[in-house]
Amino acid sequence: MRISAKLRRFIWLFILFVWVALAAIFLVPQLALKFSRPTPLQVVDIASSNITNTNSSKKPISPSPTEKSSSSKPPILVSSNAITPTTFTNKTIDRNPIKKVFPSDFISANVKTQYGAKGDGVTDDTAAIQKALNDERDEEQDYFGKPKALYFPAGTYLISNTLNWKGCCMSWQGQGAGISIIKLKDKTKSFGDRNAPKPVIQTIDGNMSFRQNITDLTVDTGKNNPGAIGIDYISNNFGSLWNVLIRSGDGQGKVGLDMSRQWAGPCLIKNVQINGFDYGIVTKNLEYGPTFEEITLQQQKVAGILNDGNTLAIRKLQSKNSVPVIQNQAPAGMIIVIDGNFQGGAAKASAIENNGYLYARNINTSGYKSAIHHKETIVSGTSVSEYVSDKIYNLFDSPMRSLNLPIEETPVFEDKNLANWMAFSPQWYGETDSLQDALNSGKSTIYFPFGTYFSHDKKVFKVPASVRRIVGFSSIVNGGGIVFRVEQNSDKPLIIEQFGYGVTIEHASPRTVVIQHGGYEYKDFPKSGKLFLEDVGVSLRINYPHQVWARQLNVETLDAARTKIENKGGTLWILGLKTEGKGSVINTTKGGKTEVLGTLIYPVHDFTAQEKQEAAFISNNSSQSLIYSVSAYGENKNYDIQVEETRNGVKRQLLSKDFPGRMPLFVGYK
Repeated sequence: MRISAKLRRFIWLFILFVWVALAAIFLVPQLALKFSRPTPLQVVDIASSNITNTNSSKKPISPSPTEKSSSSKPPILVSSNAITPTTFTNKTIDRNPIKKVFPSDFISANVKTQYGAKGDGVTDDTAAIQKALNDERDEEQDYFGKPKALYFPAGTYLISNTLNWKGCCMSWQGQGAGISIIKLKDKTKSFGDRNAPKPVIQTIDGNMSFRQNITDLTVDTGKNNPGAIGIDYISNNFGSLWNVLIRSGDGQGKVGLDMSRQWAGPCLIKNVQINGFDYGIVTKNLEYGPTFEEITLQQQKVAGILNDGNTLAIRKLQSKNSVPVIQNQAPAGMIIVIDGNFQGGAAKASAIENNGYLYARNINTSGYKSAIHHKETIVSGTSVSEYVSDKIYNLFDSPMRSLNLPIEETPVFEDKNLANWMAFSPQWYGETDSLQDALNSGKSTIYFPFGTYFSHDKKVFKVPASVRRIVGFSSIVNGGGIVFRVEQNSDKPLIIEQFGYGVTIEHASPRTVVIQHGGYEYKDFPKSGKLFLEDVGVSLRINYPHQVWARQLNVETLDAARTKIENKGGTLWILGLKTEGKGSVINTTKGGKTEVLGTLIYPVHDFTAQEKQEAAFISNNSSQSLIYSVSAYGENKNYDIQVEETRNGVKRQLLSKDFPGRMPLFVGYK
């Protein structure tokens, strides 16, 4: 039978219609799934930014962390009325990451131009980068006080072995996560054994690994490297990873960020995303309490965070996983986690598996059977307003919940127009007069090209309102140091960052000031504005009623017994406090408010009988809530009194002998 041309056209059109329909049914959902899968996130537009420790291999004598709670039936607080849950979104990496720009002279050690790395994704750059790390550190010396900085311009730096270095004070600066990439070759033999894991980048051992900084970089462990660790990281006193992406090319690998060696912290891990691996982050040991903020974990195989004994202060943790987000494994381990958003989940798993001490606040989960599994108890509910796993301590009638002070985010600023940058370039070593000229230039960003500077005297330089950022790129100032005096007001915050030491800030105006990444001195005045501290070592004196937010604050008084922090009428919020030495930790008076969310009090030295009578935390007609750990290695190396509170002339004390070495929560306010 012959078919007419008109009918043939109809049949072909019908067949074409069927093909299109089938494509819509089967192909479009697959493409949608492909493009909706989580992509590596990129942090953009974040303003970046030595005191010798001693330790002992002995276990703490008094007080010591114990496996048993201080109460036979520890109260659990899930307060639905005290805390108003809030939602948040972490700063995440854009699909089209923005390349950061820097002046040509900000760091002289460019791994491409000075050391011959190609960064083309094809050439093996291991030898070139290792040469850059070894340069001027080849001899048998410690280099504990000598800073060094390397610049990794945009590119993919292919490597085939672990990159490490001698000494402290090493800074890696990239042009952005997703822009500057350290990538392990696929199927590298020495990274193939999961039972003998090996890092791509590794800092030095010990408790003198000061000021180790890695920023604006991606570390990619490639494919078919099941024994790979992204970064094996230790930094002490201050040092940080910020704006860093750690990813596995195929999900394999042991750990993204390994902080299990002794002694990690105190340090700050901020704006870090980890994709893949068995574990996203692993921490261990009792010291020294790292701080985490704005962390994103996804696609881990066993757990997002595994903690075996340390005290972790965590804020704004975001997880996209089907495995537990946090496993707090050891009885002495402590987790403080606030503002958590845990998505994905598994019907048979809890988001947090806790076998130690846990404080959780404002936690939201989906997909998990519960937010918290504490020891043998599954805590009902997939969200938590506030939860305390163990006894809540108090000396007077107080609300049995944290002070929950308002939290403000640290201001950021980065001027992408290099015409608005001005270098401080001394005419000779020790010349500082030209610094005031640079500050008065009208430029928004004043920078110290990386190096060692000298000031004969402690000279004061006035910072005009036109300056919005002063950055040292890990420089140090020897001699008398320099003082930045902030007198002019502005509605734009001033950011001072990345000075290893030698800089003082006099905060003499209502202008907001941000101090980051390094060791500083600080002085406030009656009109001082808001103060933000991140990853700093400073003895803090709040003499007037202004607001302070501190993330990763290290205060050491090893030379004498004196108060480390004074809060005279101010509002002080701390995420991650670590102290060493004698003298009270915080003295809050004149109606001040103090909230401490971790981490470690480390008395270290022998106390005299008189020194032992000074409490670690003192409050006089003021308000405080405290969560922290104590490591005391000897009967005389600790305070006899943990907390002393006075109300209306009545003084009461919490003694160390009545305290298990971990403070789940102390409340002392009306």
